[in-house]
Amino acid sequence: MSIYQLLWLFLIYSFVGWILETIFAITKQRKIINRGLINGPFCTVYGFTGVLITVALKDLSGVWLFLFSAIYASVIEWVAGKIIEKICHERWWNYENNKFNLGGYISLQTSVLWGVLGFIAVTFTNSLLIDAYKLIPFMVIRIILIVVVVALAADMIFSLLILSLLSLGFTTVCSHKRSIKSKRIS
Repeated sequence: MSIYQLLWLFLIYSFVGWILETIFAITKQRKIINRGLINGPFCTVYGFTGVLITVALKDLSGVWLFLFSAIYASVIEWVAGKIIEKICHERWWNYENNKFNLGGYISLQTSVLWGVLGFIAVTFTNSLLIDAYKLIPFMVIRIILIVVVVALAADMIFSLLILSLLSLGFTTVCSHKRSIKSKRIS
């Protein structure tokens, strides 16, 4: 797979992850919350995980693909949860009420879900997304990817600058960022 195809997958999985997280937050908390660390409509942990599973597990199939997808995604979810808690001093998810959880950061139920999603991505979704990628003229897709990646990088830099430049500190900034992006649904 080319770097452009991997970028394509990264951006799509990041966007789909943001949609899934937003839908989950709406159904659970009855309000719209931007669940990503950055301001744009991307949850990059999904993109990173999707690309990692695509590259590392492409030769696996069946139960092994499911199992290692679950393991890879769960490790990434655990690390992301620890990092977010360290930076923002708050938990953005907590699985302590789920049976078989590890510190509330990951649980057996979510690991099974990640295994299923990884299996579907590698077995079906990646080929469909790459086929769609191939339908777009190379120069057009290249320009689209470069523009979106530059915008995403600028968003990441802007988000980091907000966190580091404001004298409010990480905790207040993270809470403030989330409260600005939250809107109650009646």
